Amino acid sequence: MNSLKIIFEEIPDYMKDKSTLITQVMFVSIFGLVFINIYAPFNASTWTEMSRLEFFFSSSVMILIGMLGIVISKLIFFLFMGRNRMSYLIFGLWHVAEIVLVASIYLVVDLVLLKSGMELVDRFASLLFITLMVLAIPYPISWLYLSMKDKRTKLEDRTENTSQEFREKKMISFRDETEKLRFSILSADILFVESTDNYVTVHTLEKGKVKKIMLRNTMKRLEKELEGTLIQRCHRSYMVNFENIKLVKLISTNLYIYLDSPEEIRIPVSKSYAEHVHEFLNRVSL
Repeated sequence: MNSLKIIFEEIPDYMKDKSTLITQVMFVSIFGLVFINIYAPFNASTWTEMSRLEFFFSSSVMILIGMLGIVISKLIFFLFMGRNRMSYLIFGLWHVAEIVLVASIYLVVDLVLLKSGMELVDRFASLLFITLMVLAIPYPISWLYLSMKDKRTKLEDRTENTSQEFREKKMISFRDETEKLRFSILSADILFVESTDNYVTVHTLEKGKVKKIMLRNTMKRLEKELEGTLIQRCHRSYMVNFENIKLVKLISTNLYIYLDSPEEIRIPVSKSYAEHVHEFLNRVSL
């Protein structure tokens, strides 16, 4: 009963989109060209004197002729859909009519150019079957791909809308080693992250006081999770928030980062990360 209701529901917007129709026509054309050269329908048995190159050229022409019918159908579909509602039932019947149209075009070409000599009804039935074979595979594949693409786009939009407040406030989320969300903090309130064995300690600034939050996670995993933020690795055991850097100073042969906080916080920069620190500082200062 529910399945009967579905066929009368309106098709989604992505099925009416111009770019969707163009993508589908291109995919069907490529698939049809490959199919016709492997399966060799359209009276190919009478082309025995053709070379492979000649056959490829001839089959390409046949595909272009068939695609002309599909393009006309899609154009009418696009113009029609601009003013009318279309259910899944009408949408399916439209594609059946499209297959009949393409088969009819091939029948005219067969009668005028190829002159196969077969009975008209038999030849049309054969061409209708071949056209169905050519279109029955790429159509479901293309709709499946376009449906997944549409769902992914909607999911990304939903996620973006859901996290809008976080983005506006520049919230950063921290997860544990099981990827479970533990806490979220304003980016500006994070000073640095310190690693201790299988734990990390997030040092934050809250109401003028430095506070610590422990999290069971590794520095390596956390570094990957914080890609794209201003919290960057500067040492095997430290990550600093470049938003809160007050000074970078070379003392003897060692480089240190001083953070903007009520109490002096000096973070060492290891030689292996020194170049990255300089490059990132230049990028954020642009």
